[in-house]
Amino acid sequence: MAGRLFFAWRMFTAAKAQDDRNYNANVETRARASFNPLLHLTGMQFKDRYRISKKVFKFLCKELRSLTNLSSSQRVSLEHKVLTALFFFATGSYQRPVGIAKHTSQKMCSVYIEEVTQALTHKNIINKYIRFPDTPAARQAVSQRFYRKYGIPGVVGCIDGSHFKIVVPPKEEEHLYYSRKHYHSLNVQMVCDDKYRILNVNSKFGGANHDSFIWENSDLNTYMQSLHRNGEIVWLLGDSGYPQRPWLMAPFLDAESNNYNEKHMRARVVIENTFSRLKNRWRCLHKDRVLHYKPVKCAHIILACSVLHNIIINFGVEDTEENIGLQFERTMESDQITYTEREATSDLIRGRILRDQLARRLL
Repeated sequence: MAGRLFFAWRMFTAAKAQDDRNYNANVETRARASFNPLLHLTGMQFKDRYRISKKVFKFLCKELRSLTNLSSSQRVSLEHKVLTALFFFATGSYQRPVGIAKHTSQKMCSVYIEEVTQALTHKNIINKYIRFPDTPAARQAVSQRFYRKYGIPGVVGCIDGSHFKIVVPPKEEEHLYYSRKHYHSLNVQMVCDDKYRILNVNSKFGGANHDSFIWENSDLNTYMQSLHRNGEIVWLLGDSGYPQRPWLMAPFLDAESNNYNEKHMRARVVIENTFSRLKNRWRCLHKDRVLHYKPVKCAHIILACSVLHNIIINFGVEDTEENIGLQFERTMESDQITYTEREATSDLIRGRILRDQLARRLL
């Protein structure tokens, strides 16, 4: 008898718990439905909260729906999932506060952020929105814009690395991510054009790796070399942390002030400002925040924010407060260790010859 009563009590308790979950889910569903940011927020309020305009948001949802596997579920729309992820990217808050703000449990908030991050880093999205100029005409267009603005010919992009803080990784791989700045990070290599558009992202390496090592092991390095082998004389601009090569122009180290170094510095500041805009618009990447995920997921979040950065540029949305005061901050951060050649290779010699010719042309 006692056993049957206990079994009945267990069944009753389980049924009541399920009823409570269904009730809470219905309450949250009604709460989400009762507040529509597109309707109840002004354009300025929407941008302050999600860092993009309503027009860009509608376009983004359309792209993700058509180009990726992201879709609405029975209770939650695709738009709500995207808003949840955007709120996290924009504020850098932990998932629980984000979930409360979006009437979503912490567990489901994590699921939505993961789904949207995966969608934003889907190959269809990446191939469309983060593209290094892949034709001679496209590279010439970028080069001409750099020449008109900064007076340096042949430039198809500026390159640099920046550290993005992450939580302490597992002990067996922790040494790969502990940077010389005395925190754990990803050292992310990016290339941008004159319009601050991100052309290439390499987020695979931990903060213990130097910029030059990441560059030497990047697909873009191989691609730039292939362009030179095919007779196309174009290059990237990098700071003194990069090796001088025919396809990568570094500053002179033995000249404190000359026309080449001055123009080189003015042009290369676009990559500094690109990092500043990216980190300050998407606060989860800001220097005062830490990404509390495994390194691979952190890399995906950085890539997802880079995609959003380029989509915003495509819509011509101007930055306002996002980049105020951050140029100096990034400049101070980028005190790279100067790259030192171990031996005079043929690539170094040809690179120096090309740089000398370029410097004489700029006199």
